[in-house]
Amino acid sequence: MLRVAIVEDEADHAKRLMKYLESYAAQAGLEAHAEWFPDALSFLEKYRGGYEAVFLDIAMPHMDGMECARRLRELDENVALLFVTSMAHYAIRGYEVNAMDFLVKPVEYDEFAMKMERLCRYLQRRQPTGVAVKQKDRVRVLNVQDIVYIEIYNHELVYHTRTETLTTYGKLSTLEEDGRFSSFIRCSQSYLVNCAWVTAVGQEALTVVTGAEIPIARRKRKECMEKIAVVLGRNGW
Repeated sequence: MLRVAIVEDEADHAKRLMKYLESYAAQAGLEAHAEWFPDALSFLEKYRGGYEAVFLDIAMPHMDGMECARRLRELDENVALLFVTSMAHYAIRGYEVNAMDFLVKPVEYDEFAMKMERLCRYLQRRQPTGVAVKQKDRVRVLNVQDIVYIEIYNHELVYHTRTETLTTYGKLSTLEEDGRFSSFIRCSQSYLVNCAWVTAVGQEALTVVTGAEIPIARRKRKECMEKIAVVLGRNGW
């Protein structure tokens, strides 16, 4: 889930960004949610974290975006910050508050999509890449991108990499909600597959790099095709 805060005093501009976010998420196969704050003070008063990104207008009454950004950094050093402004020369000062980027009003969708692609790459690089797999006498840490697929078998999770298989307790539904597994697809009730390791898509099964064939639920086939295309395209394949 990509959670975004939009701090913008003009309702029309805020609605435009929310509509753009909805369109981009549908296009990219992402799940996204935006929350609008009409001024900087209400945003800071209610701020409890939990956002991956903040789109922040610079010209606002009572407290401008630059001051809001400075106070935000006292609360949260890590959230991605993008300025939205008609005054680009102010946005260039974003280095003072570690802003990732800026958009110039009136924001056009093509520019927004380009910035979103950069934001997603930025967030992906920052995500933890390891997952702890508890064994009987030790804990193994696997790189998420080395996992080819995960299955549920006899109420246990079975992690398959190209070279080994590890079994532990857990639920596939829990992994589905974990952002580290955003490039995986739940192709059936029992399997979660890393789209980056899919080599072929048949009518009834996915073939992965190890040669294993993973069954696809009929109702999931279209979703699988779309998700695989997005992930492979994002990785430059």
